[in-house]
Amino acid sequence: MSVGRHFGVVISRMPRMTYAATVLASQDCRFVCSTCYSNCWGIHRPHGETVWMCWRCTDLKDNGLVPGPRLFHTQPPRQLRVGEQLRSPEAVWTVTSSERVETREDGAHQHACVYVLTRDDGHTEEWRGNDMVDFHLIPAEFDHITRDRCNELTSMLTAAGLSWEDNGRQNTPRCLKYTAADPRGRQWSIRPVAGIDFDPWQPSSLWRAVRAPSRHQSPVLSARALADHIRETPA
Repeated sequence: MSVGRHFGVVISRMPRMTYAATVLASQDCRFVCSTCYSNCWGIHRPHGETVWMCWRCTDLKDNGLVPGPRLFHTQPPRQLRVGEQLRSPEAVWTVTSSERVETREDGAHQHACVYVLTRDDGHTEEWRGNDMVDFHLIPAEFDHITRDRCNELTSMLTAAGLSWEDNGRQNTPRCLKYTAADPRGRQWSIRPVAGIDFDPWQPSSLWRAVRAPSRHQSPVLSARALADHIRETPA
């Protein structure tokens, strides 16, 4: 990896990615993502790509999805059930009432879903389904942890030159645990994050690692980023 500083910008060139970010002295500077047009502090250009993207669009592209402007809206094509949880940009909500009602718009009868949502602090709000574009459904249990995701993690750990083992609980992701050793011989415990911590804007960020005995904890990362984090974290 090579790193350079140019006019208040740090540029990192890695085998799979080139990354550019503003430094503190240039905090009034912003980049613009070429696909979603959002302002951001840092932009990425994956190997083989010609455009610079924000971290959200880079993660979507890396997962075979189409980057670009998107609504923060990942609800299922069905009526939500009581007890299901949703995340908005501000809070986590639980569906405490769910019903279909008949409405009349432009002289025509229509059906709509109306929900009562309860926030963690007990505050409740009533929403119509068509207005909930800023909410997404939190995956139940560990539905977001698939066999393919587990295989991706082990492939990335192996590619990073890390030795690892698992407890054989891939069929029950809630109990799944990996142990990896970094180049300095330190042991890391890797577990999948629960649905409450899953962010659809970062569909590959599913894993968190804790280093013993210091209890240093990584952020929620993708398999590739987590392998790099374990390998490169200094003593």
